Amino acid sequence: MKKHKNLLDKTFWLYVALGFLNYGICNAVMLVLHHIFQVGKDASIVIEFALQTGVSFLLNRYVTFRGIRISRWWPVKFFVSVGVSYLLAKVLLLKLFEHLITLPFFISIADWIQNLIAKGRDPLAFRESLVMLACTFAYCVINYIGQRYYVFRPRKEA
Repeated sequence: MKKHKNLLDKTFWLYVALGFLNYGICNAVMLVLHHIFQVGKDASIVIEFALQTGVSFLLNRYVTFRGIRISRWWPVKFFVSVGVSYLLAKVLLLKLFEHLITLPFFISIADWIQNLIAKGRDPLAFRESLVMLACTFAYCVINYIGQRYYVFRPRKEA
């Protein structure tokens, strides 16, 4: 029970709130670049990732995990954690999500969502946007685990 309480402590909720703000702003930038300025999907994802990483770096170090005695190697650990998160979410899971969105069940769900919020848009472009958002959400979850339990894990007192 103690582990569950630690997971959902004040730090978790601060991370969620700041992460949600970061996620929303960076994804809005990604979608505007891709759909309004016609920037390619891969370039939009890379720009969104770089922006989200930079903001995350600053927020996690100076707001979310401030005051925690951490390893002096935290900047290296941060970039390792981000790299692993990126590879898992935006490379490996991207392929999985791209496959899933072609299955009839997920096509039906995507079409239903599209009819609610984006009627009249190209269904394939809408599904591509859902995949991009799903990958970014997966990245956020994996990244939180890495930040909390690897990068900003409190140092043991000597």
